[in-house]
Amino acid sequence: MTSSPSPSSPPPSSPLKWRSCELALLGFGASGTWLALLGPRRRADLITWNRWLTLGLALSITLFYRLADALPIDMRYLLYSLQQLLYLLTYQLLLFVPFLLAGLLIGTTLVHFSASAPLVYGANLIGSGVGPIMAVLLMYHLSPPRLIQGAALLTWAAGFLWSPLPPESSSRSRQNILALAFGLFLVGDLLLPPPLHLDPQKMLAQLRHWEAQGDARHLLTREGPRGRLDVFASPYLHYTLFAGLTASAPPPPQALLLFDGDSAGPIFSIQSAAEVAILDHTPMSVAYRLAPDARVLLLGEASGANIWLARRFSAREITAVQGDPQIIALFRGPLASLSGHVFTGPALQVSATTPRHFLESSKDRFDLIQVVSAEGMAAGVSGLLSLHEEYLLTVEGMVRCLDRLSPGGLVSITRGIQSPPRDNIKILATLAAALKQRGVARPEAHLAQVRNHLALCTLASSTPLSAEQREKLIRVSNELWLDIDALPGWDPSRKPPFNELIAPPGITGSLYHFAATKIFSADRERFFQDYAYNIRPATDDRPYFFDFFRWRSLASFIEAHGPHWFQRLELGYAVLVISLGQIVFVALPVILVPLFVMMRRPGAGEGRGGAPLAYFFLLGLGYLSLEMTLMQRSTLLLGDPLLAAAGALSAFLLFSGCGSLLGRRWFGSPIPALAVAAGALALLVPLVLPMSGWLVAPVASFCTLGRFLVILILLAPIAFFLGWFFPAGMLLLERRSPHLIPWAWGINGFASVAAAPLAVLLSMSFGFQAVLFGAVGCYLLALALAWKFAVK
Repeated sequence: MTSSPSPSSPPPSSPLKWRSCELALLGFGASGTWLALLGPRRRADLITWNRWLTLGLALSITLFYRLADALPIDMRYLLYSLQQLLYLLTYQLLLFVPFLLAGLLIGTTLVHFSASAPLVYGANLIGSGVGPIMAVLLMYHLSPPRLIQGAALLTWAAGFLWSPLPPESSSRSRQNILALAFGLFLVGDLLLPPPLHLDPQKMLAQLRHWEAQGDARHLLTREGPRGRLDVFASPYLHYTLFAGLTASAPPPPQALLLFDGDSAGPIFSIQSAAEVAILDHTPMSVAYRLAPDARVLLLGEASGANIWLARRFSAREITAVQGDPQIIALFRGPLASLSGHVFTGPALQVSATTPRHFLESSKDRFDLIQVVSAEGMAAGVSGLLSLHEEYLLTVEGMVRCLDRLSPGGLVSITRGIQSPPRDNIKILATLAAALKQRGVARPEAHLAQVRNHLALCTLASSTPLSAEQREKLIRVSNELWLDIDALPGWDPSRKPPFNELIAPPGITGSLYHFAATKIFSADRERFFQDYAYNIRPATDDRPYFFDFFRWRSLASFIEAHGPHWFQRLELGYAVLVISLGQIVFVALPVILVPLFVMMRRPGAGEGRGGAPLAYFFLLGLGYLSLEMTLMQRSTLLLGDPLLAAAGALSAFLLFSGCGSLLGRRWFGSPIPALAVAAGALALLVPLVLPMSGWLVAPVASFCTLGRFLVILILLAPIAFFLGWFFPAGMLLLERRSPHLIPWAWGINGFASVAAAPLAVLLSMSFGFQAVLFGAVGCYLLALALAWKFAVK
């Protein structure tokens, strides 16, 4: 079997740690509280203050990262172990400190030079915009730990830019000596091995344990911007792609490819397809038996196992699509001999792009399209993939698959079975919706599902399954001991099952068969609504195929699993909710309560701060909601999740910085300037999703740089006008209530952090378009608050 997630798209590994980083960003919000509490003292010596903040930031980046990475956090036991809870709180506190120092550094400068807020804010955004692109480029040469250490050294060097004028010799000498000591520590940290804490639940930890026992050999490790690759060989590895009970041949000798510590697929150490006879007994082989001598497309092939499968059934041509060029380079380089040169051959073409992008750009037709990236054990109880958008497994993605089929061709998707079933039901529903979108009145005539005791294979055709195909499928199912859950004209009561599954009372056949009959009936919507899991087809507007969580099922879920409900929960969605709850919980004592107390003190400043602070709160919510949503959407247009994230983030920050700098001439009258910016956003933002969807196919044939420029052109006008709101608001505060400037900085930071998980939650529940409209609403309301504050 292969294992999800596929290395064609980075998995959200350790999601609670990942979301804890968002909580750590509350350091920016807390910095506003500190600045307000310090009051005028922060202006006493800006140069010295900022120099020590910079050096402290450099030290905390590398030191606290090492300490945080060493904590053995296991989120599955978070609700049951006080020790695990303390680990998590310590982890968040360690990451909180660097962001607090960075927030103090930026906030102090912004408060001190509040009259020049557009210049300071714009320069900060432009520098931040350069960061993502630099990080991606450096990750081709440095591992993530080394990149963090490099960032610490760069920050340390920046500390020397804060030089007292004129220099005071005695004080300056002491500062320089201590600063050089910090630098020596950072250089010494570079000489130590980079930190690597292994999640004990990952396959990499198990294989390291085998290696220590002499039961496995570590062959190689490669690190790149898309993730870490490891290869281990062991006689105890027996991955066999869901081979059924009819298999008599042994698994071939093999190694295992790991992506970020998780299994990405077996590497068969063979020289010919004759050595993998066991593949004849897998559910994936069914499609090859129905489409002999086929032109085959393998979407997301990672380890070469399915190339051997295609060769085993004499495929005429094979096209393998893999989104990580580093994997292809491994199989054509150091792993070539071990893998039997599986990624080379006269009838094989390999494309280094994401599956969805290949479908959008290719005009070729195929007899068989195997969606390899979806293969593996079902999402299961962890639900960690639910945070990850997957544009291939949407209705639109399946439409593209069907469009690329030759007449009578098949799409094949195989996933492990689970109880209660959800993955394979959602796959069937998605394919049925895709056929409907192509104008098919009876999608059930185009679909079939067969399974053994391990996995279920869903087959779809752009044309109705022929009588010959249906008869052959029945014959193959009998030969391989497969049960048929969906097939035109099939009655499961015709024969006893080979692999019986428990079904609710009153249901004939398996629950998969019952689900298929409902999906093909007029009761489809009622079935989706009443099912315990979210099995509605994913779309490009809500591309979260692995999101199965439903609030309405939570109570029955807790009742069914008792005290172990959290360990059995679809954790991806739960992590988002926990993160948002933690952000609000931490913000109360750190930001909101001190703000409330200080605002009620005598002499706190003239005027009430509700309107201006609400203004900056809305800016934080709106900006991050737009940024997160359009960053996720850019993946569809660019075809590379990594470059899309870096490009969209850089575009937002760079052009927002330009907007802040170039818009200064209009900030003398902030309200008219804000009205222009708000009107521009109200016109531009609703158009960006339809335009990006329309452009996917036309720009798919562009080179990477061309598609990157298209993203910049789409995002630049929006980001430019977004850059007007913060500095214009700061200028209003500087004129009317300068005492509120630190609080505005803190409130904006809090809202920005809260917006990150909130935007994903809303996208999963209502779609990208709804989040974008909500973000525009935030800016329109912010305009009204600014007008109220200005005319008061």
